[in-house]
Amino acid sequence: MPDRLICVGSYTAETGGRGPGLTLLRPTGQGGRLAPSGELPLPGASWVEWHPTLPVLYAVHELAEGGVSAVAFDGEGVPTVRGTLPTGGAEPCHLAVTPDGRHLLAANYGSGSVAVFALDAAGDLVGRTDLVAHSGSGPDPDRQGGPHAHMVTLHGADGLLTVTDLGTDTLWTYRLAAGTGTLERVAASVLTAGTGPRQLIRATENRAYVVGELARELVVVAENGPGTFAPVASVPASGQPGDDTMPAHFALSPDGRFGYLSNRGPDTVATFALGAEQPALVGEHVLDAAWPRQFALDGDRMYVAAQESDTVVVLTVDHGTGSLTEEYRVPVGSPACVAIQP
Repeated sequence: MPDRLICVGSYTAETGGRGPGLTLLRPTGQGGRLAPSGELPLPGASWVEWHPTLPVLYAVHELAEGGVSAVAFDGEGVPTVRGTLPTGGAEPCHLAVTPDGRHLLAANYGSGSVAVFALDAAGDLVGRTDLVAHSGSGPDPDRQGGPHAHMVTLHGADGLLTVTDLGTDTLWTYRLAAGTGTLERVAASVLTAGTGPRQLIRATENRAYVVGELARELVVVAENGPGTFAPVASVPASGQPGDDTMPAHFALSPDGRFGYLSNRGPDTVATFALGAEQPALVGEHVLDAAWPRQFALDGDRMYVAAQESDTVVVLTVDHGTGSLTEEYRVPVGSPACVAIQP
């Protein structure tokens, strides 16, 4: 392909959004700034994920009857849907591909389950190999009436993975059998009631970070055994006044010194220094763009999907201080996820 592709997944009319599903971004002649270069209709494509080695992208369909599609790109970067399968649950919102490219996992938020799919050598979807449903609830009757699987985090060793469940305040850890594509329960780590865990991001060998959406916190957890986590510290997700914060996405700087957290409501990206046991808020960039969901880091750039402002905000990252500065914006309807080709 002529350029490394950047793809934006968006909410569509089927899911109350204004986007096409998939928007392709490429550099222009204007100093390499990105601009839309093509679209592909994909209903409710709120999360998109690249295959680790192939020009294949996977997209969820965050619908009542959830699905996932494989999208292949030809030598000119033109996308084609190569197959779609049901996820076996409602409203899938996250995908993860194993490093060997043999399996794809989907978190079904609405029904609180995780699905596994086999992939062939071309990256195509072969079939669903497992579907594991969670059970339980939490203290928030509106958001935690049942399980809500929100993210699949791969551990990178022994086939371990952890599913973050917002509805049950639990981190469910499984071992994926490479031969059969089935999941075996390893551990269930229950967090403080009402945390509402949205994401689990691994940092060091025995430390990770949890985005507590309902508690409005960034939670530090220690891994006391393979896939077994316990909270050790927490800090507010935002330093802005008010109680409308809904933290969304967390990512580490390449050197691990800083962590970045998007906050819907105050519409900011907060920067945390991560050297000590408790993260320290060292900066918070006000986006002036509504409802920042996921963002992607690439070198000294951050691409923030501001869903309700129909724009991707491009920020410059200062790796010395962790500070963020806006550079420009790219118009995309209801953007939810930015995925940069490996």
